Amino acid sequence: MKYRFVDNATIGLPDGFYYIPQDNYYIANLNEPNPDKPAIHLYSDSATSCIIVIVEGKDRKSNPLIALTHLSRKERFLRFFEIVGENFHGPVSVFCQGANPSFAAASKENSNTLLQWICRHRKKQDACYIEHVTLSMGLGDPQVDNRGCYGIDLNTMVVSNRRYALTNQDRDPKGGVQTLFCVFGLEVEPKIVLPRAGQDFTDDQIKRLVDKAKSENWTKILYMTQEEVLNKYSSTPQYEAPWFYSTLRESALFVKNYK
Repeated sequence: MKYRFVDNATIGLPDGFYYIPQDNYYIANLNEPNPDKPAIHLYSDSATSCIIVIVEGKDRKSNPLIALTHLSRKERFLRFFEIVGENFHGPVSVFCQGANPSFAAASKENSNTLLQWICRHRKKQDACYIEHVTLSMGLGDPQVDNRGCYGIDLNTMVVSNRRYALTNQDRDPKGGVQTLFCVFGLEVEPKIVLPRAGQDFTDDQIKRLVDKAKSENWTKILYMTQEEVLNKYSSTPQYEAPWFYSTLRESALFVKNYK
């Protein structure tokens, strides 16, 4: 695989486009594509202190695999590392982008968690080991040079920071549930750690997320200014994606209207 830097304007979504939301993952088996919608392009965005990770390699049957995830917290990093170990075998290549701005506490913690995993898995005697690494982390303002975006074209096997224009509906088809999961998924019982992208949350999971949000008075977001929301709920308030405020507000509206 290769990495290509892109500074273009947004473009239309290609066929076979898969968006991977924050704290989700997806694995594409290139020999066994989804018959309903073969994956051709995996993509995620909105990364600030988060890190988007792409892993390329093979399984035990030598099927080529590509995994993409967008990770925000240590527990979710650790679960993704387990998933890589469960699915990949032999040498893998790892591409990462995010952890911006570098001085943010969350960026530092996420970078350390990822780098420790990379360092521990460079030995060829391991069942799954990292052979190649490309890092684009801690480089500055995530809204500059598409630093919050990362994806891979499965036809060309090129990783890039190309930015795609998405709506809130594209990022969160359930109108706020994905955002509630990102915020409260680790605080409900049982925890919702790292679901597979495209896998719907169950009614019970949604209820538990809404109940937790209500206990935290989440609907107060509806009566806060954008500046207030950024300063209260973002670890990097000056660097968030333009849609951060609207997605949180949408999740608060979902909680208010939930029955």
